[in-house]
Amino acid sequence: MTYDKVKIGFLMTILSISLTSIVLAESFAEENNLSQEQERQNAIEQQTSLFSNNPIFGKKIAMEGYDRLISQVDPGIGHENHQLAVIIPISDKEYTGTLYYSASEPVQLVSLRGPLEPGEEKGKFIWTTDGNTNYEITLINEYSSSGEWNFVGNALAVHTFKNTPFVIDYKVDYEEVSESLTLPLNSLNDVNIMTEFNFDSGTVKIDSFDVFKQVSGFGKVQPVVNLQGIVGIDKSILYRAADAEFNVGTGPFGLDHKFSEFGMSVYLEQGDMPIRKITYRECDITNYSIDTLYDNDYSYNRASVFVIVDNFEITCAGMQPYHYDYQKYIDEYGVDAVMKMKNMKMSPKTHNDYGID
Repeated sequence: MTYDKVKIGFLMTILSISLTSIVLAESFAEENNLSQEQERQNAIEQQTSLFSNNPIFGKKIAMEGYDRLISQVDPGIGHENHQLAVIIPISDKEYTGTLYYSASEPVQLVSLRGPLEPGEEKGKFIWTTDGNTNYEITLINEYSSSGEWNFVGNALAVHTFKNTPFVIDYKVDYEEVSESLTLPLNSLNDVNIMTEFNFDSGTVKIDSFDVFKQVSGFGKVQPVVNLQGIVGIDKSILYRAADAEFNVGTGPFGLDHKFSEFGMSVYLEQGDMPIRKITYRECDITNYSIDTLYDNDYSYNRASVFVIVDNFEITCAGMQPYHYDYQKYIDEYGVDAVMKMKNMKMSPKTHNDYGID
């Protein structure tokens, strides 16, 4: 009898120890799970602070020496579901400078030029609040929440395609563009060269090239184009593209980067009348140099003037020329119908048709 009691007591002791071990194990597991859950929440909050859709919950730390803005609904027509933070409001003065920024999420950089004269908006990307007063918009997408940007325009802003606010810390160094920097056209027949560059980050138009030379491409060979123009901040994105090509290698044997294989269009315009358009695809900057030009009377006592210019050599995979009258028929009737037309007048044909004496 005594033996049975001892046996039973021994079994009860083992059972008690087992139950205690189970409880402790469950408590430890629960505590460990809470710890892991807390770590997960901390990681989420850390990521949210970097790329938040809501500035209130984003908890973005302010940058010392920077001003701060919270975006609002973009007032532009067609931009009602976008957000905009205006840094330099629209002015009748044109400014140039450098923007330094750090945002709570990746943003696009915006400058406006205008207001445009009636009819000047043709062929341009437009921003307007009323449909009457139009501004040419330059929108650069760097796919980044921080960086710096050299800009020129009548207004400066930061933009997203989302409908939720963002925070941006910024500082900007800028000055008014002097009218003396605007040079008149020196073309004998007032033909202007307008270039358009289509990068992954956005489209930029540049009208300050004075020399355009089609080196090759018409004979179904690889097109090569030379562009020359005065050194200026409006070519900032081309400088970055040239630097990227220099660092990773140029042409088809270089490494891909965010400026490689861009699209390009060259427009020849006489006043408001378009003359020619040539589009190029899969282009790269294959050579870049800086040169100083001066007239024959130049001397080091500054009796004459000189100018510092950029020289860009651009090589592309293909090209397509456009004749505006011809293209008008294609747009209206289609390629097949145009191919069936007989003796279609292709004008202008000679220099007399251009209105040149």
